[in-house]
Amino acid sequence: MTLLGVVFLLVLAVQRGWLGPTTRVLGGAGLGTALLAAAFRARGGPAGLGGSYALAATGLAALYLDTIAATTLYDYLPVAGGLAAGFAIAGGGLLLADRWNAQPLAVGVVLGCAVCAPLITGEPNTPLVGFLMLLHLAATPVQLWHGWRQLARAAALPVVLAALGADTWAMLTADEHLAVVLTVSAAALLGVAIATLTATLRPADHTATATLVAAPLPALLATPLVQRPSAALLAAGVAALLALLWSARFVPGPRARLPEAFTTAAGGLAAVAALQSTLIRLDASAWATALLCEALLLTLGALWLRSPGVLLGALCYTGLGTVLALHHDIPPWHLVLTTHSAGLAGALVGALTALAAVAVPLVAVRLDALARPPAAKVWWILAGILVLYGTASTTMALVALFQPDRSGFLTGHVLITLSWVIVAIALLLRGITLAALRVAGMVLLPVALAKLFLFDLATLDGFARVVAFLCTGLVLLAAGVRYARLVSAETTAGAEP
Repeated sequence: MTLLGVVFLLVLAVQRGWLGPTTRVLGGAGLGTALLAAAFRARGGPAGLGGSYALAATGLAALYLDTIAATTLYDYLPVAGGLAAGFAIAGGGLLLADRWNAQPLAVGVVLGCAVCAPLITGEPNTPLVGFLMLLHLAATPVQLWHGWRQLARAAALPVVLAALGADTWAMLTADEHLAVVLTVSAAALLGVAIATLTATLRPADHTATATLVAAPLPALLATPLVQRPSAALLAAGVAALLALLWSARFVPGPRARLPEAFTTAAGGLAAVAALQSTLIRLDASAWATALLCEALLLTLGALWLRSPGVLLGALCYTGLGTVLALHHDIPPWHLVLTTHSAGLAGALVGALTALAAVAVPLVAVRLDALARPPAAKVWWILAGILVLYGTASTTMALVALFQPDRSGFLTGHVLITLSWVIVAIALLLRGITLAALRVAGMVLLPVALAKLFLFDLATLDGFARVVAFLCTGLVLLAAGVRYARLVSAETTAGAEP
C-alpha cells in the first residue's frame, strides 16, 4: 500500500497539479530514506525481523521508483545517470539482504521494483528493460553466494516479460525498432550469461536451466522488427551462442561443471534458433532443400559425436523438411499428372528426402537409439515409404527435364517400376544371409508389382505398357533363377558341417 502511495505521489500528482516535480521527487526520496532508517531501528526492537524486512523492502523500492520517475518523467537525470542511481539503490538493498542473510528482503526489493516500475514508465519500452536488466545484474552476486533460488527467479522473470512486452509494443507502435532489438538482445545475452554462471557454480540449481530457456525468447521474437538479413543474423547469433554452450558437454573440463539438463536445453534451443534463421534468410522455395541438407549434416554429426540428442534434431529437421517438400517441391500430383513437373529443384529435393530417410534410421541403429519392436517397424515402414516416394519423384523430375510430354511421363513410370523391382531383387539376393534385407525385399517386391498392375496397367498405353511388363517379367525370371541357386548353395553349405 505504501508503494502504491508513492506511485500516486509521483504520477497522479501530475494530473491533479499537486506540488511541483522537485517536491515530489524529494518527498519520495525522503520517504524511502525514512523507511530505511526505521528498518534499522526496528531490527533490534520488538518488531523483530519481519518488521525490519517489510520496512527496508518498502523503503528501497520507494527510492528505486523515485529514481525512475526522476529519469523518465521529469528528466532530472539522463538515462545513464538514472541507471547508475538505480544500480546503487538496488545494490545497496541487496547488500543489506546479504548482510542480514534475508532472502525475503532481497525478493521484496526485486519484486517491488519490478511490479511498480511499469507504472512509472507507462509502457514497456527500452528504459524499463534496461532498469530490470540492472536489477537482475545486481541480484546475481547475492543469489549465487547464498544459492537463493527464489531471488534468482524474481530477478530473471521480470526482464523476460518486459523484453517480450517491448517486442510487442514496438510492433504495434512506430517506436524506434533498432533500439528495442538491441535492448532485448542485450537482455537475452545477460540472461544466458547469468544462467551459465549459475549452472557452473551451482549445478543442482534447476533455476539456471529455466532461465536459459526463457532468456533468448525475446531476442528470437524481435526478428520481425528488423530487415530480413538482420533478422536472420540475429537468430543465427542466438543459435551460435547456445550451440557453444551445448558443445561444452563434449569438453572434459566444462562437462564436469555444466549439468547435462542445462546443455541439453541449450542444444534444443540452438536447433530452434537455427531453424528460425534458415526460414527467415531463405525464400519458401528453398526451405525444404535447406532443412533436408541441415538434417543430413546433423545426422553425420550425431554419428561422429555418438549423440542421440543430435539425431533427434536431425529427425525433427527431416520431418519438417519432408512436409515442406510434399507441399511445395514434390507434391503427389506431380507423379500422376502429365502437365506438372517438379523440375531440377524437385529432383534435388526428392533425392535429399530419400537420402535423409535412409540415413536417419541407419544412424539410429548404429547408436542403438531406435525404438524396440513393434515401434521400430513403424519407423522403418515410414522410412521405406519416403525412400520410394523420393526416388520416384527424382526419376520423374529428371525424365521430364529431357522429355516434358506424355512420352516422358510414361518413360518415367516405366523406370520407376523397373528400379523398384531391381532394388527388391537386390535386397532379396543380399538378404540370404541378412534377415532384415530379406524382409525389406519381400515387402518392396509386392509393392512394385502392385504398382505395375494397379497403376501402370491402367495408365500406361502402347509400347510403354509392353516394355514395363516384359522387362519386369524378365528381371523376375532371371532373379528367381539366381535366388534359387543361392538358396540351394547356402543350404548345402549349411548341411556340410
